[in-house]
Amino acid sequence: MKLPSLRRLQRGAFAVEAALALPILIGVGVIGADMQRIHSERIRVENAAGVLAVNIAAQRRLTTAGIDVLADVAMQGHEAMQQLYILNVLQSGRVAWALRRGGADALCDAPVAGGVYTGQLPEDPPAGNSNAAVDNSTMSLIVVKACRDTGDIALSSGVMLPAVLETLTLFRATNKTITLDTPLTDESRASGLAFPQS
Repeated sequence: MKLPSLRRLQRGAFAVEAALALPILIGVGVIGADMQRIHSERIRVENAAGVLAVNIAAQRRLTTAGIDVLADVAMQGHEAMQQLYILNVLQSGRVAWALRRGGADALCDAPVAGGVYTGQLPEDPPAGNSNAAVDNSTMSLIVVKACRDTGDIALSSGVMLPAVLETLTLFRATNKTITLDTPLTDESRASGLAFPQS
């Protein structure tokens, strides 16, 4: 009986190691592709909120048609799976006006309570009583909260994906007051998010 040569044994061992390593390498590749897909979608949602905030912050007056076009462009064809809150927040934290866009409902809550923005603002509030009838704010910010339902994102690796991707963008408005056309004003009032005296 002839014994196998050392060279044949090494080749056989290499073949077994390769066969064992191949599923691991494929699994790592699939997980990496899924992580890249999640990361790309998160970046897309962040960019959508940022682009929308920057464009609105540069305006003096907003119209329904204008805000609809900006929101549609920002959502990049994902309107049915997204929800946007667009707020004009004064330096005091009061919400001057609030609008909603997107086809999804109840994905996330607006960052507002009682007409006041609940998040952290980059500017200190103006001196004086925050409950005063007259607001002493000298500037305002555009706040865009974007929420994206991830139900349509198919992953191959079984990586757990949050049900909703959320991002919040703040951008200082060029003008303290950004006026709305009549339909947008009515929409803001109906939202119940704006400060009652706004």
